[in-house]
Amino acid sequence: MEPAAKTRLTTALILAVVFGSGVLLGLAADSSLQAESPTVEAEAQQASADGEASSEQPEAQRERRYIYQQVDPNEEQLARIEVIVAEMRERLDAFDEESRARWDEGRQEFYLEARSAIKAVLSPEQAAEYTRLYDEWEAERAAERENEDDRN
Repeated sequence: MEPAAKTRLTTALILAVVFGSGVLLGLAADSSLQAESPTVEAEAQQASADGEASSEQPEAQRERRYIYQQVDPNEEQLARIEVIVAEMRERLDAFDEESRARWDEGRQEFYLEARSAIKAVLSPEQAAEYTRLYDEWEAERAAERENEDDRN
């Protein structure tokens, strides 16, 4: 094996290992590093200081409080804050939908560019077979999505 090919292969293997370990680390961190609100954390510390076991109080029974609740707003303030929070959630949901749509459009453009580039490398017969196989694959995916939607 030529030294240049050996170097490329070694580099590719190292990149694959680094990428794989990053994915695994990200998955582990995502599932184990769940942030809790300051109130829940403070209550847990208080329970420990009082000698209570935090496991005695199930998570479902612990009241989750937002920071604005910790300043003891009156009923009028609380009502206004709840309207603000509801409006923010609506705007955030709309933003998420728009972002998802733009993301999907961008990804689709990349896929189409890649398909065109691949077909340009292939012979006309190979390109026709590639297109046929790709179309079959897309039809299978669409059918799977439709079946999934019907189940939901």
